[in-house]
Amino acid sequence: MRRDTGMPARSLPSLRANRSPFGKVLYLLRLRYVWIVVFCALVFAIGQFHRAAGGILAPVLAEELSLSASALGSVIGAMFIATVAMQIPAGVALDRFGPRRVLPAMLMLAGLGSILFSQAVALEWIYAGRILLGIGFASSSAAAHILFSRWFPQDRFAQISGIMVAIGGIGGLTGTYPLAAVVEGAGWRPALLAVGLFTLAIAVLGSVTVRNAPPHVPRPVFQPAGWRAMLGGFREILSNRDFPKLLVMGTVAFAPITTIAGLWGGPYFQDVHGMTVQETGAVLFALFLTTMVAALIVGPMDRLLGTRKKVVLAGVAGSVLCFLLLAGVEGLSVTAAIVLLLAMTFCQNFYLTLNAHNRALVPDHLVGRASTLMTVAAVSGIPVMQSGFGLMLDWGGAAGLDDADAYRLGFLFMAACILLASLWYMTAGDRKP
Repeated sequence: MRRDTGMPARSLPSLRANRSPFGKVLYLLRLRYVWIVVFCALVFAIGQFHRAAGGILAPVLAEELSLSASALGSVIGAMFIATVAMQIPAGVALDRFGPRRVLPAMLMLAGLGSILFSQAVALEWIYAGRILLGIGFASSSAAAHILFSRWFPQDRFAQISGIMVAIGGIGGLTGTYPLAAVVEGAGWRPALLAVGLFTLAIAVLGSVTVRNAPPHVPRPVFQPAGWRAMLGGFREILSNRDFPKLLVMGTVAFAPITTIAGLWGGPYFQDVHGMTVQETGAVLFALFLTTMVAALIVGPMDRLLGTRKKVVLAGVAGSVLCFLLLAGVEGLSVTAAIVLLLAMTFCQNFYLTLNAHNRALVPDHLVGRASTLMTVAAVSGIPVMQSGFGLMLDWGGAAGLDDADAYRLGFLFMAACILLASLWYMTAGDRKP
């Protein structure tokens, strides 16, 4: 192993535990590998809860605050805008200090944001809570990518990420039907307060247990370079001619799922198909369950097929087709709409492979900054797509369209965004596992 790269060993510790002292050491080391994935999954789960909760909270907040569709999109999107604004500082901090120090500190801010959101009685404080949530989760994806790149072989990157998404998807599930039941029974504030306290507890646990790299990786893993040199790493990343193409594709990686499952899916099924809050929560529950299942299937696809680019483009094609059918078929039944949105959610899991493609473009010491740049692109697309969908609804209403036709216009907008982004990504070179 080369001391200057900090790369993990090419194979994991043996899973066979025996009674010898050496066997016990291997067993404990195996648990540390497992804990890295579980901890990242817990952080991902909390973030997914807040992303999914928008679909349940949107009608409640709109009623309490008398918000228009576009204004509601800005309230929910404030979290994502804050995440974008913090990406560059987060990437530099992660590559300079490591996830062990950065991730728990920022997770504490997320916990405080959830608590503040739960107690807010004015629109300004709701914005403040959402912004703190965005800042708190700004480093979560990049931190997980750094930890995975240090603890696991590179060709397992997408698969390990898929496992994290599958486990962490429990948070998204909790933010759908279970949250809808809590909202109808006890209100939304106690739920957000409980999640905030849980987030603080996870932050403290992570600061004590998470390590930047396995014990066998020589120190120092994170070199304390100057800020100018750290910022210069971004120039090195962007000099790769394929990287901007991946960034463009990244703008429509998370946004479609989050736009539907995290905001407009709830109003769509209530306005167009007459569903109740709990029925809507059940549908959103199914969407996030699909994400968990898809992560386990799509995650290893790049290794099985020997290509990353084609896996991404296949997912893009499926997603665009689903949105075009939602937009083009008049009088679509509720069953057909659910099936198409489930299929879209499955296809959109191409973002796991896109992240692996991104990881393969850069050397190990630039993973944090490359991941945060990709997160900038991915998270930036969320408020744009959410607000754009809201604008389509407002324009449709102003033009005299009924609710069904206005939502069809929104679905067409999403299909166009994904298709346009994929046209540039097609010109990027493939990076085989």
